[in-house]
Amino acid sequence: MKLVRFLPALLLVAAGVAQAQLRVVQIAPLSGPLAGTGKQLQQGAQLAFAEANAAGGVHGQKIVFETLDDAYKAEESVRLAREVAKRPEKPVALLGLVGTGNVAALIKEGIVDEIGVPVIGVRTGASSLRQPGHPLVYHLRASYAAEVEKLVEVASTIGNTRFGVMYQNDPFGQDGLQAVQRALDKRKLPLLASAGYEKNTTKVEAAVETLLKAPDLQAIVLVSNSQATATFVKAYREKGGLAQLYALSVNNDREVVAAIGAERARGLGITQVVPFPTSGVMPVTRAYQGLLKKYQPDAEPSVSSMEGYLYGKVLVEALKRAGPKPTTQGLVKALSAAPFELGGYQINFTSGKHEGSDFVELTMIGAGGKLIR
Repeated sequence: MKLVRFLPALLLVAAGVAQAQLRVVQIAPLSGPLAGTGKQLQQGAQLAFAEANAAGGVHGQKIVFETLDDAYKAEESVRLAREVAKRPEKPVALLGLVGTGNVAALIKEGIVDEIGVPVIGVRTGASSLRQPGHPLVYHLRASYAAEVEKLVEVASTIGNTRFGVMYQNDPFGQDGLQAVQRALDKRKLPLLASAGYEKNTTKVEAAVETLLKAPDLQAIVLVSNSQATATFVKAYREKGGLAQLYALSVNNDREVVAAIGAERARGLGITQVVPFPTSGVMPVTRAYQGLLKKYQPDAEPSVSSMEGYLYGKVLVEALKRAGPKPTTQGLVKALSAAPFELGGYQINFTSGKHEGSDFVELTMIGAGGKLIR
């Protein structure tokens, strides 16, 4: 088992000082094709917990944050979660899980129920995990359907009417493909071509050929993760493909640029479901930037890190509401008691809903590989 524990002074009590602790567990990829995403979610959550611990913790208790590496493999997510379930002391929450299939497996196998603590923030927008949702899983990001609706709206408004889709052949990809079909049906536009590729691979060559053969595509929606997206963009452009390419928020712009270079990545549209991390408009982004500079001075702001920070902030505030000895019931009640006002950005689980945000905006990789709005 690959296990990473973060026990620096910013997260733990000083050695030799006895103090109650609140343990939070993340199961996410720190290796494999989504390693960059998992690490950045982890880094962002660390900032929120560092901020809380530096202020004395939550009701005097320090937050201990532990990450288990599942390499983006559903069977590893299940194995690691079962180990957590067997521990004598359960964490107060799970946080920052990654992947539609991974989260679905934990629910299907009954492990979320077995651990019996809230899951705060999952890196998936799949409708299949929301309708119906699980009573312990709290989504802090907009759905893939909302993301697809936004990008199809933008693309069609500027005159694109001929669409294709490249999708990961798993629950994530199928969810995105269906969302594209619904968005196009709403506008009475055809889906001219679609092609899949296998999860945990970058074998997109067949998809490239299929979409190149489709007549005069103007826009292609990529329901794929960063490395597969990068491989597709590179191959499609090198073979003369001219359609505008759009990807969903699960893509890490830095990984795409690092994989294929700034010039090849330029022009790729990417939906985002959290505030722009380099903006100075919202107090929450300014706070995030300040914490990053203080605790991770060698890191640059990123969308995924910003998302992890929001996960951590919501959990910290919920723990404060739940009182000195938070139970699962108390934490669930705290999550739905009132909206979380996070410095200009709101997460709202009131009225029993488990989808806290519908925020979506479209960004693009611009000159020099920089993400622009």
